[in-house]
Amino acid sequence: MNRTKRAVIFDLDGTLIHSLPDLTVAVNKTLAEAGRPPLLETEVGPMVGDGASTLVSRAFEGSGGVPDGDLANWLARFLGHYEPHAADLTRPWDGVVETLDRLKARGIALAVCTNKPTKATHDILQALGLDGYFAVIVGGDDAPALKPDPAHIQEVLDRLQVSHDEAVMIGDSINDVLAAKGAGLPVIVVSFGYSRVPAIELGASYVIDDFRHLYEAVIGRQ
Repeated sequence: MNRTKRAVIFDLDGTLIHSLPDLTVAVNKTLAEAGRPPLLETEVGPMVGDGASTLVSRAFEGSGGVPDGDLANWLARFLGHYEPHAADLTRPWDGVVETLDRLKARGIALAVCTNKPTKATHDILQALGLDGYFAVIVGGDDAPALKPDPAHIQEVLDRLQVSHDEAVMIGDSINDVLAAKGAGLPVIVVSFGYSRVPAIELGASYVIDDFRHLYEAVIGRQ
Protein backbone atom coordinates (compact mmCIF):
# COMPACT_ATOMS: atom_id res chain seq x y z
CA MET A 1 0.00 0.00 0.00
CA ASN A 2 1.31 3.44 -0.90
CA ARG A 3 0.00 5.16 2.23
CA THR A 4 -0.32 4.07 5.83
CA LYS A 5 -3.85 2.81 6.41
CA ARG A 6 -5.97 3.77 9.41
CA ALA A 7 -8.75 1.27 8.73
CA VAL A 8 -9.28 -2.20 7.29
CA ILE A 9 -12.78 -3.18 6.15
CA PHE A 10 -13.65 -6.86 5.84
CA ASP A 11 -16.30 -8.80 4.00
CA LEU A 12 -17.64 -11.66 6.14
CA ASP A 13 -18.71 -14.86 4.35
CA GLY A 14 -15.79 -16.47 2.56
CA THR A 15 -13.39 -13.75 3.74
CA LEU A 16 -13.29 -13.84 7.56
CA ILE A 17 -15.32 -16.99 8.07
CA HIS A 18 -16.09 -20.33 6.44
CA SER A 19 -19.87 -20.20 6.77
CA LEU A 20 -20.80 -22.44 3.85
CA PRO A 21 -21.65 -25.55 5.95
CA ASP A 22 -24.33 -23.73 7.98
CA LEU A 23 -25.67 -21.92 4.91
CA THR A 24 -25.98 -25.20 3.04
CA VAL A 25 -27.85 -26.88 5.90
CA ALA A 26 -30.37 -24.01 6.04
CA VAL A 27 -30.75 -23.92 2.25
CA ASN A 28 -31.45 -27.63 2.13
CA LYS A 29 -33.99 -27.50 4.97
CA THR A 30 -35.79 -24.76 3.03
CA LEU A 31 -35.69 -26.73 -0.22
CA ALA A 32 -36.98 -29.83 1.58
CA GLU A 33 -40.02 -27.91 2.79
CA ALA A 34 -40.84 -27.25 -0.85
CA GLY A 35 -40.19 -30.84 -1.89
CA ARG A 36 -37.08 -29.84 -3.81
CA PRO A 37 -33.81 -31.83 -3.99
CA PRO A 38 -30.86 -30.82 -1.76
CA LEU A 39 -27.75 -29.01 -2.98
CA LEU A 40 -24.09 -29.74 -2.32
CA GLU A 41 -21.84 -27.19 -0.60
CA THR A 42 -19.99 -26.80 -3.89
CA GLU A 43 -23.28 -25.75 -5.50
CA VAL A 44 -24.29 -23.34 -2.72
CA GLY A 45 -20.89 -21.61 -2.51
CA PRO A 46 -21.20 -19.70 -5.80
CA MET A 47 -24.68 -18.54 -4.75
CA VAL A 48 -23.35 -16.72 -1.66
CA GLY A 49 -22.43 -13.04 -1.54
CA ASP A 50 -25.43 -11.06 -2.79
CA GLY A 51 -27.58 -11.24 0.32
CA ALA A 52 -29.95 -13.83 1.74
CA SER A 53 -32.81 -13.06 -0.63
CA THR A 54 -30.67 -13.70 -3.69
CA LEU A 55 -29.23 -16.86 -2.11
CA VAL A 56 -32.72 -18.29 -1.61
CA SER A 57 -33.78 -17.33 -5.12
CA ARG A 58 -30.69 -18.96 -6.63
CA ALA A 59 -31.18 -22.11 -4.56
CA PHE A 60 -34.61 -22.61 -6.11
CA GLU A 61 -33.58 -21.72 -9.67
CA GLY A 62 -32.29 -25.17 -10.60
CA SER A 63 -35.52 -26.95 -9.64
CA GLY A 64 -38.24 -24.80 -11.13
CA GLY A 65 -37.93 -21.45 -9.40
CA VAL A 66 -39.33 -20.03 -6.17
CA PRO A 67 -42.62 -21.80 -5.27
CA ASP A 68 -45.61 -19.57 -6.09
CA GLY A 69 -43.12 -16.75 -6.73
CA ASP A 70 -43.38 -15.94 -3.03
CA LEU A 71 -39.75 -15.12 -2.29
CA ALA A 72 -40.55 -13.25 0.94
CA ASN A 73 -42.15 -16.37 2.42
CA TRP A 74 -39.24 -18.65 1.51
CA LEU A 75 -36.69 -16.09 2.66
CA ALA A 76 -38.41 -16.00 6.06
CA ARG A 77 -38.35 -19.81 6.18
CA PHE A 78 -34.65 -19.84 5.28
CA LEU A 79 -33.79 -17.28 7.96
CA GLY A 80 -35.84 -19.27 10.47
CA HIS A 81 -33.61 -22.26 9.79
CA TYR A 82 -30.38 -20.30 9.50
CA GLU A 83 -30.28 -17.60 12.15
CA PRO A 84 -30.63 -19.85 15.24
CA HIS A 85 -27.86 -22.11 13.91
CA ALA A 86 -25.66 -19.66 12.00
CA ALA A 87 -22.56 -20.53 14.03
CA ASP A 88 -23.08 -24.27 14.55
CA LEU A 89 -20.50 -25.28 11.94
CA THR A 90 -19.12 -21.87 10.93
CA ARG A 91 -15.53 -21.07 11.87
CA PRO A 92 -12.98 -18.32 11.16
CA TRP A 93 -10.50 -19.17 8.45
CA ASP A 94 -7.04 -20.19 9.66
CA GLY A 95 -4.99 -17.14 10.60
CA VAL A 96 -7.93 -14.77 11.07
CA VAL A 97 -7.68 -14.29 14.85
CA GLU A 98 -3.92 -13.77 14.94
CA THR A 99 -4.12 -11.32 12.04
CA LEU A 100 -6.90 -9.30 13.66
CA ASP A 101 -4.83 -9.23 16.85
CA ARG A 102 -1.81 -7.86 14.98
CA LEU A 103 -3.81 -5.21 13.12
CA LYS A 104 -5.63 -4.07 16.25
CA ALA A 105 -2.36 -3.91 18.19
CA ARG A 106 -1.06 -1.65 15.43
CA GLY A 107 -3.90 0.78 16.20
CA ILE A 108 -5.80 0.14 12.97
CA ALA A 109 -9.59 0.43 13.10
CA LEU A 110 -11.34 -2.74 11.92
CA ALA A 111 -14.80 -2.97 10.36
CA VAL A 112 -17.13 -5.45 8.69
CA CYS A 113 -19.09 -4.64 5.53
CA THR A 114 -21.31 -7.55 4.52
CA ASN A 115 -24.46 -8.21 2.50
CA LYS A 116 -25.42 -10.78 5.13
CA PRO A 117 -28.47 -9.95 7.28
CA THR A 118 -27.45 -7.81 10.23
CA LYS A 119 -28.79 -10.07 12.99
CA ALA A 120 -26.99 -13.13 11.66
CA THR A 121 -23.82 -11.09 11.24
CA HIS A 122 -23.79 -9.96 14.88
CA ASP A 123 -24.81 -13.37 16.18
CA ILE A 124 -22.02 -15.14 14.31
CA LEU A 125 -19.32 -12.66 15.26
CA GLN A 126 -20.36 -12.86 18.91
CA ALA A 127 -20.54 -16.67 18.89
CA LEU A 128 -17.07 -16.90 17.37
CA GLY A 129 -15.61 -14.32 19.77
CA LEU A 130 -14.82 -11.91 16.95
CA ASP A 131 -17.25 -9.07 17.64
CA GLY A 132 -14.88 -7.23 19.96
CA TYR A 133 -12.38 -6.64 17.18
CA PHE A 134 -14.64 -4.41 15.10
CA ALA A 135 -15.34 -0.74 15.67
CA VAL A 136 -18.07 -0.77 13.01
CA ILE A 137 -20.26 -3.57 11.64
CA VAL A 138 -22.55 -2.74 8.72
CA GLY A 139 -24.77 -5.63 7.66
CA GLY A 140 -27.19 -5.98 4.79
CA ASP A 141 -30.00 -4.21 6.69
CA ASP A 142 -27.91 -1.19 7.71
CA ALA A 143 -26.84 0.42 4.43
CA PRO A 144 -28.68 2.37 1.71
CA ALA A 145 -27.52 -0.24 -0.84
CA LEU A 146 -25.65 -3.52 -0.86
CA LYS A 147 -22.28 -4.29 -2.40
CA PRO A 148 -21.35 -3.94 -5.26
CA ASP A 149 -22.83 -0.48 -4.69
CA PRO A 150 -20.04 1.66 -3.16
CA ALA A 151 -22.62 3.31 -0.89
CA HIS A 152 -22.32 0.26 1.35
CA ILE A 153 -18.61 0.87 1.90
CA GLN A 154 -19.15 4.61 2.16
CA GLU A 155 -21.51 3.96 5.08
CA VAL A 156 -18.66 2.15 6.83
CA LEU A 157 -16.17 4.93 6.08
CA ASP A 158 -18.59 7.53 7.43
CA ARG A 159 -19.09 5.60 10.67
CA LEU A 160 -15.34 5.08 11.05
CA GLN A 161 -14.73 8.75 10.21
CA VAL A 162 -11.90 7.92 7.81
CA SER A 163 -11.40 8.90 4.19
CA HIS A 164 -11.24 6.49 1.27
CA ASP A 165 -7.47 6.84 0.93
CA GLU A 166 -6.99 5.84 4.58
CA ALA A 167 -8.73 2.46 4.26
CA VAL A 168 -8.45 -0.85 2.44
CA MET A 169 -11.13 -3.44 1.67
CA ILE A 170 -10.62 -7.19 2.13
CA GLY A 171 -12.99 -9.52 0.29
CA ASP A 172 -13.45 -12.64 -1.76
CA SER A 173 -15.80 -11.69 -4.60
CA ILE A 174 -16.42 -9.36 -7.50
CA ASN A 175 -18.95 -7.49 -5.33
CA ASP A 176 -16.17 -6.58 -2.90
CA VAL A 177 -13.85 -5.47 -5.68
CA LEU A 178 -16.46 -3.35 -7.48
CA ALA A 179 -17.70 -1.73 -4.27
CA ALA A 180 -14.18 -0.94 -3.10
CA LYS A 181 -13.11 0.52 -6.42
CA GLY A 182 -16.31 2.52 -6.64
CA ALA A 183 -15.58 3.98 -3.20
CA GLY A 184 -11.95 4.71 -4.12
CA LEU A 185 -10.36 2.01 -1.93
CA PRO A 186 -7.67 -0.52 -2.81
CA VAL A 187 -8.90 -4.07 -2.37
CA ILE A 188 -7.20 -7.30 -1.31
CA VAL A 189 -8.90 -10.57 -2.27
CA VAL A 190 -8.49 -13.94 -0.58
CA SER A 191 -8.20 -16.87 -2.98
CA PHE A 192 -10.00 -19.38 -0.73
CA GLY A 193 -13.43 -17.72 -0.56
CA TYR A 194 -16.67 -18.24 -2.48
CA SER A 195 -15.99 -16.32 -5.69
CA ARG A 196 -17.73 -17.59 -8.81
CA VAL A 197 -14.58 -16.87 -10.83
CA PRO A 198 -10.90 -17.36 -9.92
CA ALA A 199 -9.70 -14.70 -7.47
CA ILE A 200 -6.84 -13.70 -9.75
CA GLU A 201 -9.41 -12.58 -12.36
CA LEU A 202 -11.32 -10.20 -10.07
CA GLY A 203 -9.05 -7.20 -10.61
CA ALA A 204 -7.97 -6.74 -7.00
CA SER A 205 -4.86 -4.83 -5.92
CA TYR A 206 -3.52 -8.02 -4.28
CA VAL A 207 -4.55 -11.65 -3.98
CA ILE A 208 -3.51 -13.63 -0.91
CA ASP A 209 -3.62 -17.40 -0.46
CA ASP A 210 -3.20 -17.39 3.32
CA PHE A 211 -4.91 -14.99 5.74
CA ARG A 212 -1.65 -14.63 7.65
CA HIS A 213 -0.21 -12.79 4.64
CA LEU A 214 -2.74 -9.99 5.06
CA TYR A 215 -0.82 -8.03 7.68
CA GLU A 216 2.20 -7.52 5.43
CA ALA A 217 -0.04 -6.73 2.45
CA VAL A 218 -1.62 -3.90 4.46
CA ILE A 219 1.31 -2.70 6.59
CA GLY A 220 4.34 -3.82 4.64
CA ARG A 221 7.34 -5.65 6.00
CA GLN A 222 8.60 -4.21 9.27
